[in-house]
Amino acid sequence: MKKTWADAVKTGNMRTPLTWAAVIVFVLSLLPIFLLAGVDRASGDDWSFGLLTHLAWVDTHSLFRVLQAAFASVKKYYFSWQGTWFSVFLFSLQPEVFSHDAYGIVPVLMTGLLIGGVSDFLYCLLVRLLQMTKRDFLLLDAVLLLVLIQFVPYQTSAIFWYNGAAHYTVPFALAMFGCARLVRYALAFRKRDLVLASLWMTLLGGTNYLTAIFGLGLLVLLMALLLHRGRSVLFMLIPGAFETAGLLVSALAPGNAVRGGSQYHVTAAGMIGAVGKSLVQGMQGIGKSFLDYPVAMAVMLVVAVILWDILRKTVPKYRLHFPCPGAVILYLWGLYCAVYWPVLFVGGSVSDGSVSVGVPNTIFWVFIMALFGSLIYGLGWICEKSGAGENLRLPLYAAGFAAAFLVVIVCRGDLKNSTDYVCYYYIRTGRAAVYKEQMDELTEILTDESVEDAVVPFIVGEQEPLVHLPITLDKEEWTNQKMALFFRKKSLVAMPRDEWEAQREIR
Repeated sequence: MKKTWADAVKTGNMRTPLTWAAVIVFVLSLLPIFLLAGVDRASGDDWSFGLLTHLAWVDTHSLFRVLQAAFASVKKYYFSWQGTWFSVFLFSLQPEVFSHDAYGIVPVLMTGLLIGGVSDFLYCLLVRLLQMTKRDFLLLDAVLLLVLIQFVPYQTSAIFWYNGAAHYTVPFALAMFGCARLVRYALAFRKRDLVLASLWMTLLGGTNYLTAIFGLGLLVLLMALLLHRGRSVLFMLIPGAFETAGLLVSALAPGNAVRGGSQYHVTAAGMIGAVGKSLVQGMQGIGKSFLDYPVAMAVMLVVAVILWDILRKTVPKYRLHFPCPGAVILYLWGLYCAVYWPVLFVGGSVSDGSVSVGVPNTIFWVFIMALFGSLIYGLGWICEKSGAGENLRLPLYAAGFAAAFLVVIVCRGDLKNSTDYVCYYYIRTGRAAVYKEQMDELTEILTDESVEDAVVPFIVGEQEPLVHLPITLDKEEWTNQKMALFFRKKSLVAMPRDEWEAQREIR
């Protein structure tokens, strides 16, 4: 006789209905994001970095020529702006390089990469290494991804703006893919896993410095924890060396000094001083994160209860060992503090908002992963030392879920910051439709080959969570110039919408 949902709960198999619920909720949570995909448009740096590749595509329709132009863009910016060579390569391939209707792929692509990277890493960690069932992996994966996507501080740079997401979301996914391959290598010692890990980590070295440090630090931790499997684990140093090489190529770029200006100085004292500052600001960031994301922390409390329920069985069954829990957990939070270092080294600050909005996104993601890792290791050690604790199972579930529910009720205002609410509100208020109509109108003017000196109306209304760096009245303005070159116009200016419409009526 087939068991019902209620029978599963009565027999203690609560994780099966929880898994179904978590997966369904997570899948449904993606719908508002994908509904905005057709509204999304390129903006700002997309036009600048995609200029050479776009012109190559328009003139030749040759992918080879486009790749040549992409490498030319990397060279150009390496000497004139910044050394993050792989990020610049990605920037140059923004979707509107190939089609003015292609930008809608950005939210799907970035969300997909984040899901793929995190899921790959969690599968290797939970199923392959810690011997959890695929059902339990799906449960934890869905809940963790829900937190990472829904409570990311700035949805624009995480999901919708290609330039920002390519510099922060893609590298985070790369770090996850790379570390997943490292776990696979340590379990089977297959050369192909080491090669793929080396590839992902090398590319990671050419992206933003925060995620590069996170990836390198996670590699070191995995190698230390898996060293007992044999000396072949030491070959994991090879991907680490490749990433370090990629990072050095990026750090030594002449363009870094150009962008940093007269205040850019690389000194030993400055580097050491930034370490101390990163520890201070990182510790402050830990406390601030618990306060700033109460609903996310409520969900992580539920994760802690579920993890304990899983580990209380798997730890004794598979004789899992969690040595030096204090040192490992301290290392994880030290790694979290370390991602502040690049920002502080160049004189920025995460707390005062003087950095790219992609930085808080990365810091939030690292915070959640450090918290998840600490829960796994700490609870695993407790289960190793104290046993199963069957009598505590239902009371802990009840207490954990009740506490989480209470936090959500009290802090329900925080739900308005979630990605789904922001997207839903933008669609429901009609702002998405207005923005799409205006951007379609703008694209129609700019793609009209008969127009050489383009005059367009201002884009009015709010764009969050989308982004539009406005065209101005001054044709010499940076945005005006870059868009004019991208669309091959002699000049480009904007005027107030009411004036533009009045002139159009006269014509």
